[in-house]
Amino acid sequence: MRCSDRHPLAALLLLAALALAAPAGAADLYLTGGVGMSFGLGDTTSKNVFNFNSSGSDDDNSPVYGGAIGIVFPLSELMPWRMRIPSFDVPYFPGHSMHIAGSEDFRFPGWRTSFELEGQTGRDYNIITDGPNANTPVISNVKSSSFMANFRLDVPIQAPLHIFFGRLPMLEPVTLYGGAGVGASLNEIQATDSALGKDSDQGFTFAHQFKAGIGYALTDTIHLSVGYRYYDLGELQVGFGSGAAQVQTSLVAHELTTGLTWQFYHLPIFDR
Repeated sequence: MRCSDRHPLAALLLLAALALAAPAGAADLYLTGGVGMSFGLGDTTSKNVFNFNSSGSDDDNSPVYGGAIGIVFPLSELMPWRMRIPSFDVPYFPGHSMHIAGSEDFRFPGWRTSFELEGQTGRDYNIITDGPNANTPVISNVKSSSFMANFRLDVPIQAPLHIFFGRLPMLEPVTLYGGAGVGASLNEIQATDSALGKDSDQGFTFAHQFKAGIGYALTDTIHLSVGYRYYDLGELQVGFGSGAAQVQTSLVAHELTTGLTWQFYHLPIFDR
């Protein structure tokens, strides 16, 4: 299997160090468990010594599940700078404008900010594409587990609405979140060509993900989230038939996810 020449382990260690070094004034450790549905899309190219080459795309779905451990703190602790923001008007209709009041001592809001180390498994896809002819399809079975370092920011949904409607208590527990992660994907691929046989291989590839969704604070320490994640597994490759054939698959996944987070330990050492 072809592995990326990048260094996912270095990226994991870097983000882990950033998480531990974050100047959290109100930091909490948390555990997250989650389940979801993964929709994998693979682009496959097969080549062999007989110059019978083919390519194609296919998709499959699979459950995915896993968990994470992380640290959460206010955004204002990650970015503690104070700035001067001038006042200005935003016109929205001829003769009418909205006044945005500035601040002599602006600080970033205390939005929920988290760094975590995450493990996911359960992905299992069958990617079937045409072979040298209609009677010789190429079947790539891919199983994948991921190990990621993630960043996530939760913005209260009432924050943008507050400008127009004022305080909305019913929306106080609701947030919109976005995040990204980098790490490594442990993949096992088994390729089958009905003409040349089958073989398998496994190894690590560089992987990355982006996610977005809705969070909800059930209590001060328990949070629920529902969202979408884009996950790139990287490029997988296996040769078989005593070197007579080679199958290469680029695989990405679109995933619908749910998660439950428990803030289990407050770090009093960071209290001010």
